[in-house]
Amino acid sequence: MIFNSLGFLIFFPIVILIYYVVPKAFQNLWLLFSSYWFYMSWNPVYGLLLLGVTVITYIAGLILGRGSYATWADPDERGRISADFESKVSKKHRNVVEKNISRKERTKRAVLFLALILVFSVLCFYKYSDFAITNLTEVFRHLGISIELRHFDVVMPAGISFFIFQAAGYLIDVYREEIPSEKNFLRYALFISFFPTILAGPIGRAPSLLPQYCKPRDFDFGRASSGFLLMLWGFFLKLVIADRAAILVNYVYANYHELYGWTIVLATMIYAVEIYCDFYGYSIIATGAANMLGIRLMKNFDCPYFSVSVQDFWRRWHISLSSWFRDYLYFPLGGSRCSFLRRYFNVLVVFIVSGLWHGSQWSYIIWGGLNGLYQIIGGILLPVRTLFLRIFGFDKNVLSLKKNPAMSGSMKIYTSIAPITSVVTPWEKSVVDQNRERFDEIEEYDADGGMPWMSEEARRGHLRTGLFGMRIGEGKMTLKSFSMCILKLVRIFITFILIDFAWLFFRAAGLKDALMMIDRVRFNFDAGTLSFSEIYSLGLDARNFWLLIICCLVLLLSDYVKYHGGNMRKWILEKPMLVKDVIIAAAIVFVLIFGIWGNSYDASSFIYFQY
Repeated sequence: MIFNSLGFLIFFPIVILIYYVVPKAFQNLWLLFSSYWFYMSWNPVYGLLLLGVTVITYIAGLILGRGSYATWADPDERGRISADFESKVSKKHRNVVEKNISRKERTKRAVLFLALILVFSVLCFYKYSDFAITNLTEVFRHLGISIELRHFDVVMPAGISFFIFQAAGYLIDVYREEIPSEKNFLRYALFISFFPTILAGPIGRAPSLLPQYCKPRDFDFGRASSGFLLMLWGFFLKLVIADRAAILVNYVYANYHELYGWTIVLATMIYAVEIYCDFYGYSIIATGAANMLGIRLMKNFDCPYFSVSVQDFWRRWHISLSSWFRDYLYFPLGGSRCSFLRRYFNVLVVFIVSGLWHGSQWSYIIWGGLNGLYQIIGGILLPVRTLFLRIFGFDKNVLSLKKNPAMSGSMKIYTSIAPITSVVTPWEKSVVDQNRERFDEIEEYDADGGMPWMSEEARRGHLRTGLFGMRIGEGKMTLKSFSMCILKLVRIFITFILIDFAWLFFRAAGLKDALMMIDRVRFNFDAGTLSFSEIYSLGLDARNFWLLIICCLVLLLSDYVKYHGGNMRKWILEKPMLVKDVIIAAAIVFVLIFGIWGNSYDASSFIYFQY
């Protein structure tokens, strides 16, 4: 069952209705039953696999949590509890306690290692076994050894990368004593299998999700309305934009050897829109569905194509996965608190692993390696960038979080990105990241944009800003301020080109196809053949092509408003009842009319379902 199917449109209202009718003590049980029904509707056998992973990690979590003083309190409170305990241990018994702790630590490490090996072995078998066998066969062939290795040809369970990463993150958090182990199996099973997120994320974190399952949820009309609008926006992104863009992209990538090079460039740029709307659309639908059930999920996208660097892009794209790699791989490898070479080696390793996570093909590994190399080269060229800024008279904190002192009294620049000269990797937490985490604990998470950590006055001021964060007062724009605006636009454009080039490897059927497409662009570009009639022959007729362009402009406007702190969903909900109902009804009709439907349409699963 997928979100954009008739089955889900019948399934979800039934879940909602019964969820708020049953006694609150049975809400989690009903959600768990619904989640397994949702997952097993695709293949009932893999429900046993999901249950097996859940049982293994639940038992391992109980063992890891024995003797832990971790609580759901904040870190300062946990530290105080630990300090109180240590103060009560006399010096006479301190050595005994330390020996016991050392023995317990070795046991916990062994349990964690065994549990992670078990669950990741399951992931590797289903996802990488045939890839490994194919490459081993090639190695033996080049060595002159004739050997037949049998492929398993197994069908990969949907969402396996997501729920295994979620379970692994929980185990590591318990091992680090950042959270207590979950004693209630029903709550833990729901945490792993929650149906809005199990197939394609966001990858949830135990500290934010498990406490929510401990509380009864009452129906809230405002929350439900907000969630419904999120789902509607997600369906618009998926059905109207992503699936329409996919028609052109699929045609070009399937027939690139017969087409001009410029068609590959066009299709790859449109693919950047397709994958964004497809995955962002799924995340928004999942967030909206969870909101209607009274559950808050983390933000997974934050206007990624407004990024001013590749580092900035990876702070905004697939945030749940990027933060997972940051906390559980990049930091344990040493992060950036090590030598120059080791720091960039860590970045490259993480991105190559990220490429492997997305798929068992060399093209995915190249895609991940490219994103890692972009950041390594950016770090190496940092002195050159700094020198460039000084030569042209820019302050080194241009485009930083702070007010720019170089501006006149009537001109201020604000932005929510790291300084232009920063060497911060996408996993280092900026001031904004820290504020976001802190305020998410005390305010409802705003999944559709807006900045809940900003005061109302600051938010209004942010909305009054002009192009990409530039506030223009009564005075005239100076040459320097205009230059900074152009500089930011150039950086956004360069970042998009770099990311889009990497998307070619991500989308291509394989590494060989990607390299042949690049050669096609280099040697058969044929810009003289570029015309609208040629574009209309790539799978989309004139009406659908221009509808796609218009909808992309709507998306651009929405992201622009969101980037500057606006919230279009809140704006709609604050309108009078009649106006609000007309807007929602018109949006529903628009999606129904212009969504990609019909027999020629492969009722497509979302792109990230295959990962």
